Amino acid sequence: MDNTISFRQSADGSMSAYNAKFDECYHSLKDGALNETLYKHIYPSLAHSVGCFGDALENLPNTSNTLCVLDICFGLGYNTLTLLSTLAKGQIPQQQIPNRQILKTPFKGKVKIYSPEIDENVFRTLRELAYPPFICETLPLEEILKHFESARQVSQYDGKIGDMEFEIYLYKGDTLVFLENLKRDLCGEFHIIFQDAFSPKKNPTLWSKEYFALLYHLLHPQGIITTYSQSRAVRENAINAGFRVYDYKANNVRGSSLISKESLNLEKLKEIK
Repeated sequence: MDNTISFRQSADGSMSAYNAKFDECYHSLKDGALNETLYKHIYPSLAHSVGCFGDALENLPNTSNTLCVLDICFGLGYNTLTLLSTLAKGQIPQQQIPNRQILKTPFKGKVKIYSPEIDENVFRTLRELAYPPFICETLPLEEILKHFESARQVSQYDGKIGDMEFEIYLYKGDTLVFLENLKRDLCGEFHIIFQDAFSPKKNPTLWSKEYFALLYHLLHPQGIITTYSQSRAVRENAINAGFRVYDYKANNVRGSSLISKESLNLEKLKEIK
């Protein structure tokens, strides 16, 4: 394992890691790596998407029934891998939410996930990380991780689970360069954006007003951005870029923020003015 990355067990039993370059863990160890992923990112983003695009996401606003997702940044891959596992099963693995069946049926369309990652060292460690059974039992995990470990700067992995096809586009390099390229080809196309970079203190570039202005161009009018950050400065940057920002409270984890162009109608929301 790369000596800049060391594994850490989190409160819910799932494994995360500490990155010495950024002097931070990839998840809140108090919330739990899997819990944080599920309740700050996967559940609210899909609950919103179901409300917009149908209870099986059958009404996505494109002819190919494709869900477009931006995962910033790839890190340990929890957001990307957990999202795919959830869509393939139609439900989340935990019992804490009264109705854990998020979709009426497993997703039958295509998922395209775009994700940058500047720290190439992380890809040399992922195959040693013990991922939650929910992920391991659903995805061809070893094949995916092996592919990205040996991949060049720009790579693509294609897969299929049941009736769901998926494509993961990985960029090993600077996030802003990647997003500027996406802006040319995929402006307004992303239904879900996971804003999950290292903290504003450690990685301020990916939390600035200019950065959120770039995300504004990329997000679909009915799309949603999820983030763990509750920073006042971050929220103000998003608002000043044109977004609506909400304080979000989920079970079993600390609060987070949801960001959108249009008003959100999920439970446990308070709009920040």
